Amino acid sequence: MDLPTRDIGQYIAKRANIVVKAAIMAANDQGELLLIQHAEQGHWRIPVGEMRPGETIEGAAHRELWEETGWTTESMSFESLYSGPELRQVHANGDEEYYVIALFKARIILDHLVEARVNSDAGLKFFDPNALPPMNSISQTLLEQSGIK
Repeated sequence: MDLPTRDIGQYIAKRANIVVKAAIMAANDQGELLLIQHAEQGHWRIPVGEMRPGETIEGAAHRELWEETGWTTESMSFESLYSGPELRQVHANGDEEYYVIALFKARIILDHLVEARVNSDAGLKFFDPNALPPMNSISQTLLEQSGIK
């Protein structure tokens, strides 16, 4: 029987993978936290992404901040490492990803480039840590475990 590639997945056992990610709690001089709004789902999140092969976790954090915001920072420091069943994603096909996330703190210096993108169509905004909007579960878990929310 010659099955299309898209149908083969239903005959293969479900997989569980461990994925290493870097997340960044970026704040401005007023202590407000930078969040990114998901274009389709509307929730907010902190910058986070997967570490690539051959990359350091610190390098991944700097790259993710750049890719997701267009900004760089010289003042980034390691906060903590998080893992556990609450940092898990189950995909529609049944595959699971368990995340090991290195959380970094960064300071964003407000300049004309930053101010031009904040509160624009880019979906970037600084929030008071005591008045955060609805966030995705990963960001919420990270902020709760780090004592922010």
